[in-house]
Amino acid sequence: MTSFVWINFQGKQVIASIQNVIAVIEGIEEPDRFVILGNHRDAWTFGAVDPNSGTAALLEVAERLRKLQKRGWKPRRTIVLCNWDAEEYGLIGSTEWVEDNREMLTSRTVAYLNVDSAVYGAGFHASATPQLDELLKQAAQQVKDPDNSSQTIYDSWSGSNNSPAIGRLGGAESDYAAFVQHIGVASADMAYGAGYPVYHSMYDDFVWMEKFGDPTFQRHIAVASIWGLVALRLADEEILPFNYLNYAYELQESAKDLEDEILGKGISLTPLFKSIEDLKKAAIKVHEERKAMEKGRGWSMWKKDEFKVRELNDRLMMAERAFTDRDGLNGRHWYKHLVCRVNFKFRLF
Repeated sequence: MTSFVWINFQGKQVIASIQNVIAVIEGIEEPDRFVILGNHRDAWTFGAVDPNSGTAALLEVAERLRKLQKRGWKPRRTIVLCNWDAEEYGLIGSTEWVEDNREMLTSRTVAYLNVDSAVYGAGFHASATPQLDELLKQAAQQVKDPDNSSQTIYDSWSGSNNSPAIGRLGGAESDYAAFVQHIGVASADMAYGAGYPVYHSMYDDFVWMEKFGDPTFQRHIAVASIWGLVALRLADEEILPFNYLNYAYELQESAKDLEDEILGKGISLTPLFKSIEDLKKAAIKVHEERKAMEKGRGWSMWKKDEFKVRELNDRLMMAERAFTDRDGLNGRHWYKHLVCRVNFKFRLF
């Protein structure tokens, strides 16, 4: 038996202007290196969760940075706060901004930190490119769990595991897409909660947030705290706190899975495993250099030559770009990242 449903959609197609709001705190030592924080502003309905919980967190971070400025603090690197427009219409605000400023952002952006919906329930989670994993965990160790003051967010996030599980960034879920997929910038996304039943509905309002999402609004503060701590470390530390060992180990495991999958097909992955091993050796070398500096051995020599510090930081920053293909993926040329790739079965339109 065949059934039909007739839908009469009455809408208007219009051309409208959109506006991103950008605030800049210029760095005092490396003003041409950017740490970018972003959240979108537009919503389908009331948007208490999506995106206003994230917007509230962004404003909280901005307020705290302003308080630090009043005490005389200035970041080493430039911090850029972005409030994107037209995210719900296909990530338009962030994507157009990245495309318009592609060359500058590719050569100058240290990292992009995204919060879309900051809170839509219990339980902290984060996704990131692998070199930011340790930084996220360390920040979570510094913030009290808003639902259990006897432990940190790291403790509750870890649960029964030895370490928290950090997800990987997909193709087009939020405003990090253009930064990761198009220009290859180290990125992270974080929130409290998993799925929530009022997503993109008229019930996504303040009443739902106050009763169910975050009655004390402490989860909002917790997300803002981790967001701000990660941003400050990326903006202020002399040597960027990136750990590419995580990247190498994850690529190694993925290569092993691929090897099992193509077993018996006459395809050698020896060059791939060698490249991953080279990455691991380079990551270990950089990690050891940083540890030696932190202990004071050799730091005076490096401090005398800021160009060497700059050169190391640029290698750490640009390493993520090496995972992109300038010509893009086959059939989807806008997407250029070869590791954090979009699922080809996914369709935007």
